[in-house]
Amino acid sequence: MKKVFLKITLGVVLVCILFVGFLYVNNDIGVASTNLEADIRSSQKIKDDWTVEGNVSGTMAAYISYPQDMSDHTFSVYVNRPGLSFGYFFRGGGSLSGVEREIVEFTVEEYKERAFISMNQQQVTQLQIDDGNSIQGIYIDSNKPFAIVLPINAGTITFYDVNGNIVEYWNDPL
Repeated sequence: MKKVFLKITLGVVLVCILFVGFLYVNNDIGVASTNLEADIRSSQKIKDDWTVEGNVSGTMAAYISYPQDMSDHTFSVYVNRPGLSFGYFFRGGGSLSGVEREIVEFTVEEYKERAFISMNQQQVTQLQIDDGNSIQGIYIDSNKPFAIVLPINAGTITFYDVNGNIVEYWNDPL
């Protein structure tokens, strides 16, 4: 009787391991939010001395990676799929001249959030969100790149530079 129970238990464990392996191979598991930086450094070959900055929400994560002299950059956008997923999945990234010189808004079809990523050459100091009832301000370090995730329906988004001038951004759907 014990041998039969042991065989059944081993069979169930083996099936579970195969199932998890199948999910992993098909990219159905995802990366935990606490492991996103490690995934970025590994998958996009980011050096250890580069800074990785980002913002994570329930459905989207945005990061920008850059060396101390800010002479280069790599951005990363991840999404948390609905349904059977246990983490975030890489959606897009790389190095764009737009991210280097401007602010780029990344959107993903059917997701209710958007990512704003920039090397901040315009020296943005503030982001204002006007929802029609009130204006909320988010302060940004004008000397550092940024990656921010906001809801699509947050309201009107306006960026301001160190002189109080409006800084435009452009959309890049992923």
